[in-house]
Order: sequence, then C-alpha cells, then structure tokens
Amino acid sequence: MKTMLPRFGRGLMTCALALATATPLMAEDLTMWVRESAADPGTLMVNLWNSTHDNKITLTAIPDNQLVTKLATSSQTGDAPDLVSFDLIYMPDFMKAGLLTDLTEQLAADGNYATHIQAYKDIATYEGKTFGVGFTPDVSVLAWNKDLFRQAGLDPEKPPQTIAEIHEMATKIRAIGPDTYGFYFSGSCPGCNIFVTSPLMVAGGAKILPKDANDTALDGEAIKVVLETYKAMWEEGLIPESAEVDTGANFVSAFVGGNIGIAGTGGFLISLMEREHPDFDYGLTLLPGLEPGQVSGFVGGDVVAIPANGKNEAAAREFVTWVLSDEAQLEGLAKNSILTTRTDLADNEYAQNPKVQVTAQALAAGYVPWVFHFADMVNSDSSPWITMLQTAIFDGDVDGAIETARAEMMAIVQR
Repeated sequence: MKTMLPRFGRGLMTCALALATATPLMAEDLTMWVRESAADPGTLMVNLWNSTHDNKITLTAIPDNQLVTKLATSSQTGDAPDLVSFDLIYMPDFMKAGLLTDLTEQLAADGNYATHIQAYKDIATYEGKTFGVGFTPDVSVLAWNKDLFRQAGLDPEKPPQTIAEIHEMATKIRAIGPDTYGFYFSGSCPGCNIFVTSPLMVAGGAKILPKDANDTALDGEAIKVVLETYKAMWEEGLIPESAEVDTGANFVSAFVGGNIGIAGTGGFLISLMEREHPDFDYGLTLLPGLEPGQVSGFVGGDVVAIPANGKNEAAAREFVTWVLSDEAQLEGLAKNSILTTRTDLADNEYAQNPKVQVTAQALAAGYVPWVFHFADMVNSDSSPWITMLQTAIFDGDVDGAIETARAEMMAIVQR
C-alpha cells in the first residue's frame, strides 16, 4: 500500500487544467478531524496542502475511541467538520448511516482514481456509491531486532517464517538475559491485535469476522494455533508482564526500546525510525502463518471523506481530488516513507527502500474486512475479540474463549 517519488509535474498540470475549466472557488478556511493515532501522517498531508493552496485547513486530532460517536453526533447537530480522516474499517457503518457525502461522480471522472488501491475502493463503496478515498495508508508487518538476533545466535537476516518459528526464536532471545524478551504484543488493545495478531490467523487460512448473519466467525485451525502459541510464550515468560495491561500505549515504544526481539507493527514504523532512531538495526517481514509461504497483513490506515451536509462541500471536494494527485502521493506520502494509494506510482525513487518494499508486498497480500458493527465486535474495550485473546492467553482457556467469542460475534451481526 505504499509508494513514493518526486516527479509530480504531470499531476500539477492536470490539476491546473481542471481548475482553469471549472468555476473559480472563493478561498475558504476548512476544518478537518483526524483520529489521534493517525495525526502524524495526517499533519504531513495537511501541511503540504496548506503550503500550496489558498484554502487553508485547520486539523484537529480526536481521540480514536471518541471519533465515531463525535462524528455521528456532529452530523445530527450540524457541527460536523468540512473533512474527516478516520480508520477505514468504519466506512461500512458510516456509509450505511448516511453520514458521508456521495463522491461517486467526482471520482469516476478523476483519472487518478482509476489506479487507486482496490482495497480502498472496496471499503469505501456501498450500494454502488463511493464515499471516500484512501488518505494515509498503512499495513501490518512483523519487526525483528537484528542486534538481539545476533546475541541469541540467530541469523539476523532470517526472520521467522511461521508462527512456530516466532516461538522458537523468541525462546532463544529470552535466554540472552533477564531484561530481554522474545516477543511483545499489547494485551489490552483490541485494535492493535486485529492489526497484528489477526493476520497471523488469516495467513494460516482462518476467517475472523462475519459479514452478516449467514456468515461464519472465528473459523479455522489457525485461530487456536495462534492463541496457543501466544499462551505458551506468555506462560514461558517470553513476553513482558507489562504486556497484559498495555492498552496500546507501548505498542510501538516497547520494540523501539531495544529489549524486544520480535513484534507485530505497521509500516508507520519506517518513518518513525528514520526520524528518531536512524541507527536502530531492525528488519521488517510479512506476518507469517502456519506453514512457510503463508503470509498476510491487515490493510489499515485512514480514509478521507466529507461529512454529509457540510458547509464548504465544494472546497472540501478540491482536497479529495488533491489527495489523489501526484503532489500529495509523492511529496506527502512517498517522500515520508508512507505507501501511496495509487498503484501507478508504486515504482518511484522513494520506494526503493527495502523496508518500504516489504510493506508494499504486505499490502498486496493483506486483507481488510468489510463488516458492520466493527466497533462492537472488535474495537470496544470489552469486545468479543479482545476478551477472547485475554481469556485464552492470560487465563488459559483457549477453546472456551473461541467458542464464547464466536457466539457473541454472531449475536452482534444479527442485530
């Protein structure tokens, strides 16, 4: 899902021609909300826009667990922002609720949309209409600390290729010393785990979430294998005790601290490490399954959309068009080691970074579930998803945890 390159003259020319033939717009001050966890890449994009446009955007970061309710409430009261950037997984619920502006005709006429990554097209389409575009993309991958691999007698250039190998390598890394751990995950963070734990299951052939009452939930051998592997690593002390209560605050910092051997993460790690930890020797690979060659990733990141009945819709539509332009894709995303959402720009000078290429491969192999009630099934603090993980890993009841979570998910989807 990531691509990068600095030749955006064609995109600027296209934009200039389009503006020249369109009705001139008065400069407008626009408001935009972004979920807090995606504020950094969102800020990069908005700052780039503001540096080249008269219509300035004021960006406000909203806590992740408040954005869904806040957008729904503001749409009813008429206080919605002109633009909103949010986790792509909420598109089905927002579209069905009528909270977003229909962009179908605009995007159909936009040549840049033709090469937009299909996963973003799919998640933003409902009943034949399109309501948003990919804004700041991401995908989950597996990170490993090469220095710790060396100390443990492991080949620093050979990451784990199966779930079992994660366990085996984590065991050797833990043996380095009392303050070194083989593996890490945020045990109380439902979103973190759908991002980095569910792909281990999906890579092994499992189905996680039901789309409707006729679908299945938590189906496949890999569900149990992954949970049992996590449980074993927890019981063997390969994971820090602090992981059990981590709500996501240490999702990144635990690995960056240097005493964790292996951890799931996202492509966002590349830009962070380049800026703040340029000497950290680490690698990225695709999240593996049960057998060598089985890989997957959770296609994540944010979409940008226009809340329904916005006050500055015409100016907001300009921004949506710009998001797909060469300038935004290359100078805003690619230049900052963030994947582009246009496949025709995948082979660019910024994308030659091997780690970026890994994220592009993960994007191609990744999945994104198109489901309603995602917050209830996954992202809430008491969801069936996170309760299953905690019950199986920390309490030890793997079979019971899966059975209970499956029943609860199916009850939610039948609403």
